[in-house]
Amino acid sequence: MKSIVFGRWGEVLRDCRTEEQAGEEREESGLPSPKSFPDNVAAIMSGKGLLQFAREFNFIPMIREYVAQIQSHYCCGKCITGIKGSKMILMTLDRMMAGQGQTSDLEVLERMADILNDAAKCSVCQSAGELLKDCLTHFRQDFLAAIASGISPGAVRYLGNISAPCMNTCPCHINIPGYVEMLQELRYEESLAIIREEMPLPGVTGRICPAPCEKACSVANMGDVAIPIKTLKRVAADYEMIHHLNPPLARVTLSGPPVAVIGAGPAGISAAFYLNRLGHPVTIFEALPQSGGMVEVGIPPYRQPREVLDREMGIICDLGVTLKTGLKLGRELTIPELFDRGFKAVFLGVGSHKSIPLGIPGEDEGIKGVFLGGIDFLRDINLGSEVEIGDNVVIVGGGNTAIDCARTCRRLGAGQVSIVYRRTESEMPADPEEVDDAREEGIQLHFLTQPLGVLSEDGKMVGLKCMRMELGEPDWSGRRRPVPVEGSEFDLEADTLIPAIGQTSNLDFISPGDGIDITRRGTIKVDPTTMMTTLAGVFAAGDAVSGPLTVVHALAGGKRAAKMINKYLECGECILTDQDWMSDLIASIEKDLGVLVTARTPSREGGTVAHTKRDVQERITNFLEVDSGFTQRSSFLEAGRCLRCFHLVLAAVEDTGSRSTVGR
Repeated sequence: MKSIVFGRWGEVLRDCRTEEQAGEEREESGLPSPKSFPDNVAAIMSGKGLLQFAREFNFIPMIREYVAQIQSHYCCGKCITGIKGSKMILMTLDRMMAGQGQTSDLEVLERMADILNDAAKCSVCQSAGELLKDCLTHFRQDFLAAIASGISPGAVRYLGNISAPCMNTCPCHINIPGYVEMLQELRYEESLAIIREEMPLPGVTGRICPAPCEKACSVANMGDVAIPIKTLKRVAADYEMIHHLNPPLARVTLSGPPVAVIGAGPAGISAAFYLNRLGHPVTIFEALPQSGGMVEVGIPPYRQPREVLDREMGIICDLGVTLKTGLKLGRELTIPELFDRGFKAVFLGVGSHKSIPLGIPGEDEGIKGVFLGGIDFLRDINLGSEVEIGDNVVIVGGGNTAIDCARTCRRLGAGQVSIVYRRTESEMPADPEEVDDAREEGIQLHFLTQPLGVLSEDGKMVGLKCMRMELGEPDWSGRRRPVPVEGSEFDLEADTLIPAIGQTSNLDFISPGDGIDITRRGTIKVDPTTMMTTLAGVFAAGDAVSGPLTVVHALAGGKRAAKMINKYLECGECILTDQDWMSDLIASIEKDLGVLVTARTPSREGGTVAHTKRDVQERITNFLEVDSGFTQRSSFLEAGRCLRCFHLVLAAVEDTGSRSTVGR
């Protein structure tokens, strides 16, 4: 745990600089000591405030660096206040640090701090003004000392990273305010370039991402409707696709050590893309006959059109990534054989393709109409297999897979489709929009209902025995545990059952002698920082490591693993880049101290633009995409509502010589 020497965090002030103040230090001040910060962090500045951890520290060089990084990297250049104000502050601080300052410079700095804080266009420059005021108020003696005799930069180095509530929540840490602003200016290609810096499948995620960023959006937290961040990402990707534009992604020289990627799902695609960008020849080995993993075989085309994924995968292959399908690890391939072929590292992105059974009587007795699981059902459908269902289908589960199975069954001609879920609607992990669409399509939802067994006659399913439930105390997930209601058993007529309560990874390809450890949860054990397994040179990410999560989580894991693989192959050890180190620090800040910044700019008119969707009666007859997204005008209006509330997080880092901790 790091002790705070001084801190102003939001409205909370904590000052422990003197022995007397340190003795009175109390956690109930509202600013607790961080528990998960790296030991070599001397101080932090952000839009939320500043924190001092080193007993001897001077904030003047740090505020100078903060303003300098804003002016050189993050100032939008659209208001004279930000452009000229930050420049004047830098000139004044430079004179002061050189010992050429005057007492009157303090008045100049105070005036410029007020102007930036009150009149700058966005939160980036506003935060610089507020932090400068903090320094002038609480560390005035340091400024007077600098005027008298100058000041050296100090023995720390500064690491900065842009941050915003939406960016911090996004697993890929995409510069969301940046790409949204480009859309507002109708600069679609620049918007897409910003997205691809952190995530290679914008068209896919613009359709199926659960959009945690929108829940963190400052506009939403001020009482308005969130910026439609997900759909705006799709707008940028669709513009390129509709206009048949070639993405501005030049081929790089592939002179690095070759890497084998197992699995062409989101994690594998992401790892391959960023390894390619870093100069490594990459070969993807995929067990299925086509690429995409669960995006391809686990999500229906009415949500995720195949041409979108095919195009984005084609872009990656055109950059020099080799894709080989129909080759399964443990069947045609082994990890030792891959190293023998000359690959210097292996990435495992095998996903979670194995359905979890319900564990009820009749489920595995060969009764006609009872399917193995939702994942298997969707995979067969999406690969073009003939699948026979009845007229009265019951799906058990509350996630997106259950909803996808139900809506798919409607399109296959089922007259009645029901979803059975043992909790209430508010506990459903499925996207609320998908639940609403299912209702529109006539799907019946039975909440607080637990299946007890399959009812059959002459080897055919005729119903599902169920029991009513009620919510009890919270379980490990924080949701209230469903408990049975005595005497509430009832029968639900059905001729088809599709269990969709979850999925897991099939790791049969890993044998005890391989040196790759498996966790008690049945996932691949990795170092969470480096993504390396317990076998040197073998890395893993995605659902096979985390358990079933979202596409964007898998993409983020693949990208991080690619960076770690690159460092491992360059110097023999996994070293965090400065950007990743800062991303981890920002996550620690939010974990220990809460949300980093709250926008102050009032919201703008908007938030009522609706998506255009196909008519219900038409869409249940085919698998064409339901949601057509936004028009150009709608995307312009929605992008214009963004508050551009991102800001700089700057860390003063004491160089301890630990390259694995700090980076270079």
